[in-house]
Amino acid sequence: MTHLLITVQWLDDRYHGLLGREGPPEWPPSPFRLFQALVAGVGRRDQLGTNLGKALEWLEKRDAPIILAPPSCAGTIITRFVPNNDGDKKIDRQDRLTSKTSRPTIMLAAHNMHYLWWIGEEENEEACRVCEAAKYLSALGWGIDMAFADARIIPENAINTLEGVRWQPRPEIAQDVGMLRTPIAGTLKDLNEAYLSALGRIEYEKPLKIVKKAKVFEYVYYESKERPLGRPNVVFEFRNDDGTRFNYPQDRFVHLAGMLRHLAGKLMANSPPEDIENPADWVRSFVFGHGNGDSKPHRQFSYLPMPTIGMAHSDASVRRIMIAAPVGTDRLLLHLAKLLEGQRLEPTTETRIARPPTLIRIHRDNVARYYIESATNWASVTPVILPGHDDHKPDKTRKLIEKALQQSGIEQTCEFEWSSVSRFPKSLSAHKLDSTGRSMGYVRPAYLLSKTGVHLLLRFNSGLNMQGPLVIGAGRHCGFGLMAGVATVCDGSGNYQTAIAAPSL
Repeated sequence: MTHLLITVQWLDDRYHGLLGREGPPEWPPSPFRLFQALVAGVGRRDQLGTNLGKALEWLEKRDAPIILAPPSCAGTIITRFVPNNDGDKKIDRQDRLTSKTSRPTIMLAAHNMHYLWWIGEEENEEACRVCEAAKYLSALGWGIDMAFADARIIPENAINTLEGVRWQPRPEIAQDVGMLRTPIAGTLKDLNEAYLSALGRIEYEKPLKIVKKAKVFEYVYYESKERPLGRPNVVFEFRNDDGTRFNYPQDRFVHLAGMLRHLAGKLMANSPPEDIENPADWVRSFVFGHGNGDSKPHRQFSYLPMPTIGMAHSDASVRRIMIAAPVGTDRLLLHLAKLLEGQRLEPTTETRIARPPTLIRIHRDNVARYYIESATNWASVTPVILPGHDDHKPDKTRKLIEKALQQSGIEQTCEFEWSSVSRFPKSLSAHKLDSTGRSMGYVRPAYLLSKTGVHLLLRFNSGLNMQGPLVIGAGRHCGFGLMAGVATVCDGSGNYQTAIAAPSL
């Protein structure tokens, strides 16, 4: 068995590519971005119509490659002020400056990356042409990410000699984070059309034409030890009848979880997934979360309202809700997501909502990503409800936290700190009562009233990046103990900074 290997070497240790125009940072650089760079290199030599172009057409049809990347960390956000070329009303450039932010990914080892495709013996000729095309690559990422590439065909046993963190494609996984773009049949043609539209955007005495954007590609999930596979999840936004966002007070978020669970159970009972034995029992256990009367843990959906965080003026109101499922149950989750799309929540006597919101599924949302992207440090947005009462004894609190982590399936070693106050400034206290005995904090279901609540900060050892969502404690299936990633950035020289939440680009 042989493989086509393309190795990219950067001249610097910083990579500036983003997953989208507004971020977040893309790591590792996607196969689609590499393909764009190869097309650009061959195109500059005007050889897309030659055998080199045909070789790229062959490459775009290959399965997603394995990627070996250097270990990395997120760099510091840098804001630059440049003239706004869209506005020429003010002649003085200083009067029309606009801010542009960038956040590099810093490579902590050798500044190179390997892409590996399996090839058959009959495909050696096309692979050799791709090796020739790789010589013309001059940048990967932004224009400032200068690089060069080398390519060759290697045997199977040579792969183990390559250094780097292995990123494995998992096409069967569907998540909103960890997805990288990969080329498919037609990508080369689409990129060429986008390039030609950019060349023809200006025509004498005619309106400025819109530049076509590349759109022929697919998303594939990539997993590695830097980004372990997290729980499958889907995110819905609450919408009013007029299309505006519906928001609900954060202290009563548990009402939304209850309404969604009730609706999910009703829909799944009427239309259960295929191959489910005893659908009624399955809905009772997996969808509603009712136990079987024994001590064995059972698997179930979690309904997680998400307070709005991450931006300067976030008010922590709930506008979105996530459903998380056990690892390996993507099919069941997607079945439920299809049933819920466009459905209206049903009001209860507790909520007293005159016009309940409609559920609209969203992807790659700027708020949801704080809850589901990988991070080493995590802080609770809603309080963690411990499996018992600590009697105000620190030693007992520590033991209850350790028990809560174990019950939540977190086996990785970590350090933790606890407090009654969240690291997120708009989140409410973990206390149930204030100093006068009046109710405060978050509304709790009756079965959680007697238990201690705390806010947690987790730091996973050895810089392990844990994939969200992370939900800890006795109320983890209805939104208590919901954690968000705390950003850690470095400058490449071993100096680290920690921010409360990953800043938005």
